[in-house]
Amino acid sequence: HEVRDRLGRGTVVILDEENDTARLVLEELSLDVAGFRKGARTIEEDLVKRDFTINSLAVLLDDLVQPDREVEIVDPLGGFTDLKLRVVRACPGCFDDDPLRLLRAYRFGAQLDFMIEDQTSAQIRARSALIQTAAAERISFELELVMATKQAYRAFKAMQETELLGQLIPELFEGAGVDQPPFHHLDVMEHNLLTLEFVERIIDQPVIYFPRSYNMVDEIAGDGEALSALKWAALFHDIGKPAARKVNVDKKRHITFYNHDEQGADQARQIAERWKWSRRKTKRVVSLIAMHMHPFHLNNLMQDQEGVSTRALQKICKRAGDNLYPLFLLAMADSLAGQGPEKPARIEEQLEQLFVEVERFYRETLVPAAAGPKLLTGHDLITRLNLAQGPEIGRLLEAVETAALEGVITTREEALIWARKQLEEG
Repeated sequence: HEVRDRLGRGTVVILDEENDTARLVLEELSLDVAGFRKGARTIEEDLVKRDFTINSLAVLLDDLVQPDREVEIVDPLGGFTDLKLRVVRACPGCFDDDPLRLLRAYRFGAQLDFMIEDQTSAQIRARSALIQTAAAERISFELELVMATKQAYRAFKAMQETELLGQLIPELFEGAGVDQPPFHHLDVMEHNLLTLEFVERIIDQPVIYFPRSYNMVDEIAGDGEALSALKWAALFHDIGKPAARKVNVDKKRHITFYNHDEQGADQARQIAERWKWSRRKTKRVVSLIAMHMHPFHLNNLMQDQEGVSTRALQKICKRAGDNLYPLFLLAMADSLAGQGPEKPARIEEQLEQLFVEVERFYRETLVPAAAGPKLLTGHDLITRLNLAQGPEIGRLLEAVETAALEGVITTREEALIWARKQLEEG
């Protein structure tokens, strides 16, 4: 209230009465105002109790409101120098006061493109286990802020080096030392991390990787929700591999990871539950992980058959839904992150060509068909073919839609005859 009275305007909102924290809302900005931290009697003592030196700077309000007065920076820990050096340095005892700051250090580093100072990294390593005491919602919030930057890969790699990442996501560390077939050059954990880096590279320079479809990448980059889900899916896409790994000793130690996509989706669902993700976000990430092999399977079909069937195109578009574009970006990043000696030649070129085919089918065929009138409805199947309500209705309607897209049927009567024949043939 004193600040408002001195400025002569604004509305005061009490944020935390116990800790003497309030917000002054002005037309052009909001100001958070707080009393000294517990045990502090001066502004210098209060600043020393903050999280990082770059946040331990202050100026006197009188210096700001009086135009002819020289502004003096209160800087007890050299935070202004650290700002110029672009480093994040911890204040004394800050991690013990609030363990979430272990993670926040990397968030500031990613947002500001600052480096974590060496002694601060050492302190984080020594205290990394303390992050387990922080509330899941607070951890999730900080991690989301990291993912929203262009430096998420660098931040996670730095967390890996101080062992904080293992405390946050032990599922990721289960892939450490888990070797893969010669398609890959890295173990499972490093491959997951590198896939995240390639997602960020593709987002930054889309024309290099999708020269004919770079607008698709720009669309994802402009959608914070889609981009976040894509980055998490990249980081987690192969976490199911350690549990799915099998070695066939009869085939010269042939390594397989059958169903690792489904296993990984289940593990990602558990992580989402732990971090209190929304249902929508969980569904997007889990779906991307569960489907991340589909573009590769479809590419194999395209190479073997010199084309992709309407049925196969419809299937991947329908199942991917809103994740269709992110799914192909994830596949491209996944492929780029595998650089082993037996990696198939030209696979990224093939994936780009496949996406062109899929996107064209989606835009020119599937979208217009969805917007137009349906040949048959569920009511038609019930009244004309005497079907009962149930999942068979949905399956038959989808089959009718596929037949229409393939040009097998074009009218309602043809659709009814075709549907009746399908039922008779079982």
